[in-house]
Amino acid sequence: MKKLLLFVLLSVMTLAACGTTEENPSPTTEGNAKEETIILYKSDANAEYTMPFEETYDGKSDLVPFIYSKVNEHDVVLLDYTLENNDTSLVLNLGDDVYTIQGSAGAAMFVETLARSYFENMPEIKEITFIHKGSYESILDHMDIGEPYSREKFDM
Repeated sequence: MKKLLLFVLLSVMTLAACGTTEENPSPTTEGNAKEETIILYKSDANAEYTMPFEETYDGKSDLVPFIYSKVNEHDVVLLDYTLENNDTSLVLNLGDDVYTIQGSAGAAMFVETLARSYFENMPEIKEITFIHKGSYESILDHMDIGEPYSREKFDM
């Protein structure tokens, strides 16, 4: 009798499990998002060198704007971005605030902190290009707008 009851219970559980569907899939099913610590870069107090620091990335948000928001020290707006050439080239489309970057040292730190942070965390990226409001035209003397910065330039 106990064996029959056990058999019936197992059969009912098996049939119930076969009919189960997940109506609200978890948001982490897109790439199995999980929290992790990533390495980003910021400039030192004298804007001479870049220094690594750790940041917790939730794995759910888009990595490109996440890195930009944590590294950008100049309040330059990221309008959008594209990944080109089979995702090996990152193009960052910047707003008019790019004009507020002061001098060669400021521009160098802006570019280097972002480039190092992207190259560190996105190994497939080989080059990064900064553009201004969709244009590749050079608008600043102290920053190469429209020209790619390669991974090799930063020894990464």
